[in-house]
Amino acid sequence: MTRHTYTKWRMAGKFLFSLVLLGLLTVFAVKYFYTPNTPKVDDTVTVATSTPPVKKPLFVTEPVLSISPTEIVQGEPALITAMGVTSTSSVKSFTFDNRQLVMFLHEGQVSALLGVDLRAVSGTFPLVLTFNDGRQIKENFIIGQRTIVKAPFDIPDKLGGNTRESERQLIYTLAQEGKIVNAVPTSNQKLWTEKFKPPLDGPLVVNDSYGYTRLVGASTMPHKGTDFRAPIGTPVYAMNRGEVRFTSELRNYGKTVIIDHGLGLQTVYMHLSEIKVTLGQSVEKGEIIALSGDTGYVFGPHLHLTVRIWDISIDPMKFLELLGEDN
Repeated sequence: MTRHTYTKWRMAGKFLFSLVLLGLLTVFAVKYFYTPNTPKVDDTVTVATSTPPVKKPLFVTEPVLSISPTEIVQGEPALITAMGVTSTSSVKSFTFDNRQLVMFLHEGQVSALLGVDLRAVSGTFPLVLTFNDGRQIKENFIIGQRTIVKAPFDIPDKLGGNTRESERQLIYTLAQEGKIVNAVPTSNQKLWTEKFKPPLDGPLVVNDSYGYTRLVGASTMPHKGTDFRAPIGTPVYAMNRGEVRFTSELRNYGKTVIIDHGLGLQTVYMHLSEIKVTLGQSVEKGEIIALSGDTGYVFGPHLHLTVRIWDISIDPMKFLELLGEDN
């Protein structure tokens, strides 16, 4: 073999070796460095490889305000719940139309009770919950217009009958008794833990409903409670746990018991024949507090029930629909 031929074969061998080495390097690079153009799968969510990755939160983290019931008219109660907010300590303020609401925990969520006055202005009002860090959640609160029914009403003979002087005395003493009831204190603690029960056993029979206007002579008197059929001596029960804040007999309301359930929520039982609790006594839900009667401004025996939320008397039947045992 000549020297020229030897050199030629030596160069060919080097070239072949270089090709083999290049091929091996290419295979290595493809295997370890190439990333196919397919979506990356997040370990918190499953997606198809033919679609781009989708972020689906495992939990709802944005709180919202929930209003129950969804439709509210003048004279009705509302339960406002900040869904997803589980501690009052994280909240700076909770307002309705720029007025402070009193917060408490209801079923583990920050909530507030709102009583809409029978003569409140209808319309849309802002609800705003403000956190300590300045964040806010907002909702509109709509108050609908109530249809007011008017009906003539008499003054019983035991209160002077249908005379101008009796009418004047009635209006004056009702105002005085209203001041007495408004002055009854409330606890700054929520005293109830269970749902509310009716004040009477058996089906409730309504004699006079909440919200209509009684025409007495030249005067008008809104009926801010519900009258239930109850013969004299019928047991009257505490609708929930609370403290007896008032036991007395008034000219128009008759023998009356007021139970404070805390945070402005009170139940008022009127026209009783006998009171079986004492001032300051703690009572449990379902405990007998009185017997029904016909004392005060009545034409026959019945139980008048008023439910008050921060001095606003709301419809007791709507209250039971909202926070009663069947709900």
